[in-house]
Amino acid sequence: MNRIVILLVLGIGVSCAENVSASSSVEQRATDRNQQAVITNSQVEDWLRVWQNRLNLSRWKVEVRIVRASELNPDTLGHLKWNASDHSALIKVLNPLDYDLPPDQIPADIERTVVHELVHLQLSNLPRNGSKIVEEQVVNDITEALLRLDTGANYAARNAGGPVTPKVRAGTASRSK
Repeated sequence: MNRIVILLVLGIGVSCAENVSASSSVEQRATDRNQQAVITNSQVEDWLRVWQNRLNLSRWKVEVRIVRASELNPDTLGHLKWNASDHSALIKVLNPLDYDLPPDQIPADIERTVVHELVHLQLSNLPRNGSKIVEEQVVNDITEALLRLDTGANYAARNAGGPVTPKVRAGTASRSK
């Protein structure tokens, strides 16, 4: 009888230790990712100002916010909302916590999203023909060209032939206005 009790106690102890170990391992990975993927509002605002100036959008009052995936359209990395009458705009970019990319690639991708949304803003005066697919491809091509010029030969493009588009944790992502 004593052997059974001892075996039960040992079994429960081992089981509890495994659960604690697995739980703390998951928590540690989440903590590591959070610490590695920190992007500040100041960094994003700096990218906004640099690219707003380069794209000659100084007459626009543009604000940028880092937001969680739940505040964006499904499977997107950013969003632009503008008001042409008062030249104001709001850009939302995906929070690094919701990215499914290696942490060292997230800053460049957030900058890419800022540039992408600013290119949409630059094109906002053009008449719309109803084809969002064509507009999105043109915006992607212009964004990639600008970033390639800025970064140089080592630029990793997101267009065909380049690395895979990053994913939002819940699914495939794209930049969208």
